Amino acid sequence: MAKRPLILKIVLGVAGILLVTGLLIPYLLTTVYGDRIVQYVRDQFSRHSQQQLADFQVRFSMLRNFPHLTIQLDDISVTDGQREVIGMDQARFVVGLTDFIRKRLTVRKVYIKGARFHQWVDSTGRKTAFLWETGNARGQSRVRPVNIPELRLEDASVTVENAYKKSAFALLIRQADLSGDMTRPIIHVNGTLDGTIGHVTNRQTVLFRGQPFSGQVGYDFNPATKTGTFHHTRLQTNGQEIRIAGSHARLQKEEGSWLDLRLKGLQPTHPMLASLFPDSLPAHPTDTTRTGLISFEYRIDGKSSPTVRPHTHLAFQLSARNYPLPKTPLVLHSVEAQGELDNGPAHERRTTTLTLQKLRILSGTDTLSVQGRLTDLTAPVVEAGIQGNLALRQLARLMHWPGDSLYGGRAAVALEVRSPLFLPGKVPPVSIEPFWKGTLKVKDGQIRRPGAAAPTAAFNADIHFVRENNMIRLVEVAGKLGGRSFRVNGEIANLLRYWLGGSQNTHPVRTNLVAYWEELDFSDVLRPGAGPAGAARKTASTDSMLAGFLFGTEYSALVRIGQVKLPSFENLENVSIAIRKKGETVQIPRLHLRTTLGGTIVGLGHFRFNRNGIQKPYGALRLSYERLNLQRLLGLLAGLNGIQRNYRNPTAAVQPRAKALKDYRFDLEVKAGKLDYHALKGTNFGLKAVVLEDEAQLERLTMQAFEGRLGARGAMKLDGPQATSYPVRLNVSLQEMNLNQLFRAAEEMNLDVLKSENIRGEVNCQITLRTLLDKDFLPNMDNTTAYTRASLRRMELIDVQPIQQALRFLPRSKTSHIYFEDVEAQFLLHRNRILMPDLNLNNNLSFLQLDGDYTLNKEASFLVEVSLTDLLFGNNRRRIQRIQEADTTRRKSVLKNHLFLYRDLGKYRMKVYGKRDFEFQKEVLLREWLSELKRENIDTTFTR
Repeated sequence: MAKRPLILKIVLGVAGILLVTGLLIPYLLTTVYGDRIVQYVRDQFSRHSQQQLADFQVRFSMLRNFPHLTIQLDDISVTDGQREVIGMDQARFVVGLTDFIRKRLTVRKVYIKGARFHQWVDSTGRKTAFLWETGNARGQSRVRPVNIPELRLEDASVTVENAYKKSAFALLIRQADLSGDMTRPIIHVNGTLDGTIGHVTNRQTVLFRGQPFSGQVGYDFNPATKTGTFHHTRLQTNGQEIRIAGSHARLQKEEGSWLDLRLKGLQPTHPMLASLFPDSLPAHPTDTTRTGLISFEYRIDGKSSPTVRPHTHLAFQLSARNYPLPKTPLVLHSVEAQGELDNGPAHERRTTTLTLQKLRILSGTDTLSVQGRLTDLTAPVVEAGIQGNLALRQLARLMHWPGDSLYGGRAAVALEVRSPLFLPGKVPPVSIEPFWKGTLKVKDGQIRRPGAAAPTAAFNADIHFVRENNMIRLVEVAGKLGGRSFRVNGEIANLLRYWLGGSQNTHPVRTNLVAYWEELDFSDVLRPGAGPAGAARKTASTDSMLAGFLFGTEYSALVRIGQVKLPSFENLENVSIAIRKKGETVQIPRLHLRTTLGGTIVGLGHFRFNRNGIQKPYGALRLSYERLNLQRLLGLLAGLNGIQRNYRNPTAAVQPRAKALKDYRFDLEVKAGKLDYHALKGTNFGLKAVVLEDEAQLERLTMQAFEGRLGARGAMKLDGPQATSYPVRLNVSLQEMNLNQLFRAAEEMNLDVLKSENIRGEVNCQITLRTLLDKDFLPNMDNTTAYTRASLRRMELIDVQPIQQALRFLPRSKTSHIYFEDVEAQFLLHRNRILMPDLNLNNNLSFLQLDGDYTLNKEASFLVEVSLTDLLFGNNRRRIQRIQEADTTRRKSVLKNHLFLYRDLGKYRMKVYGKRDFEFQKEVLLREWLSELKRENIDTTFTR
């Protein structure tokens, strides 16, 4: 029993000694060797590198890896004077405790945490990286080789950026467990690692963004030849393995290395594309049954330096099932592809070629096969052969057309093409002449309008692509648009070069088409200001059609249209238009059509067409009718003006607002054998007018009417203040008009004037007229002002009841038939009221002067100056003879009587006025006459 306390004491003593030793040895080593290690590291660093090593700390520990000694270096950082090129948060070395005594280092374990490696190459090709030379100018020996059985890395990062090559690489190693044997001529490194690929960037392509990985590394390095070789090296990412093999060797006389590396393996299709299009694709990173796999072999060989790219060759194969097409709702049942990407003899984008040996897409009954290649990525040129038979809806999805669900029908394509690719901001090379050859056939094609119950376009097409002159030959494109048939045939040359943005001076687009449309409908085009705000207009489809026909620089076409519906009484039919375009100038050398009311229109015209749409249109039209309804002609002009008022630029990229044509002019000439204008009937009608700036300027209007001749000039506004009112200004001349027929027309207009059987004679007069035409293009009497200066010849009044009533004290034989001397008269009509000042109506009964006003169908009041002596005692028969013989020698009566004649309740009444009151009333009437002329701004000089 006495021995147990002794043994316990011995054990405790030994433990205490060991504890003190464990505490004192690190302290002594730090005191004795700490500065030596720091100095040793600094000496070695200065011998092998010119870069700057920052201050760091050294600590020793016996307890961390007892019974071995742990040497720990903290906060190691190497800079090039501006930024860090390599660094470590912590580096621990486990060595034998007696190594310091024997001066021979045996490393049992190395642990490095927070290692950072940075390398940059600027845009000039200057490299900034960690520099370490194995020898120096002073011939000092290199570091003694050691064996490292265990090397662990944690949280290490590698960043490489090359602004000259526009490439970058970022890698985070979460953990690596390696072993290295450096005691032999060839250094061996083996082990495992896992982490995350930050990104692999080459110009605009970013791969493996944020992809986790794990792997096994086998690497040999020969210091004598500075050659490294990979063997048994594999990486796992996206659930698939990538094998790495090959070697690299440092060049002896210049900067850089010689590479011979191969990467081979599989990757899921979708994650690869998701790396290219990270913002647009749904994520299915591990569903290989859904996305398929890309099999690839990537080889890198040749010289590589900060400014020199090696030769690279990528061969790939793709097989995918139920593959969702990027950026579309389309799921392809099967996709097979095989190709290769090679950067060519110059190892740069200019000599890079992408060859597609096979691309085959199956989706239900739809098939598409493509073969071809893409060369010179700086100015890409594509050569391809395309074979396919697929639904237009699928084609719309493949081509990313908007509203792909609006398409129907099928398309069969067989096309060979060579063409530069148009890139924004890049001009395709003119040295590469593009060509295409093949056919495109569409069967039962449909394009639906959003929200419409039925298709708005249904068509069949047979289109041939001809190699000579990049031509498209429309053998037949036919169908229906909005239920109306259309048909187009013809040729378009140099179209491919035009689409590629080529020079229009050297390769002008030449179009020669024959087109037929069953009907164009402008019948509900709204005039500006009419209808509800934001009301739809019907010009968009026609504008788009016009833009489609007028692209290019040289153009000829013959367009036929069965019917054009207008917002007027009259439509157009059998329209035939010849069109020729060169540059921006569009000529219409021939226009021929008929109107639905029997008219024929022929003419010519021209306009300019550019990105701003139609500019400065001009037309000269001749209209011929056997019988013309003038109301319908005016409606035709107003309807055509409504179309131009609502014209929209068809070439704008964004839907434009309605914008009227400006600076347009149309010269019109109209002829008709017979004319109807409500009660006005005529023959030999002729009209010349100029339409511009929403106004028809009437230069001349002539016709035979009422056994005389009518002439007029003036203007009509085609965009009145309301949709159903059109302001008109006219100067009208009537020559030798038959009063009987003239008043018969007034009867038909229901005007409260004399009946036609009550008047005979003829009239010459000049009229200045201002009125508003209503929706039927007839004058609105409530908005009509007319000044008339008339010469009445051989006028006779027969059985005029108001006269007989006023002169009932005379025998009926005298008042039933009154003969008048020639009369010079002035009238002013304003708002249904007629003013008549100083009207001398000398007749067989008496001298007669009349002043007054007359409101149609309402009041009437006249100041009558007459000789009652003549009325009672004059020789009626002799006066009639003198009037008929135009004998003006008769002495006028000096005895005048003054009467006031007015209409009251439909009957005329009369009373006697004194001379003074009579003259006062005349003066009042004259002042009103002059005031009305001034207020209405009536020009009376044209009649003189």
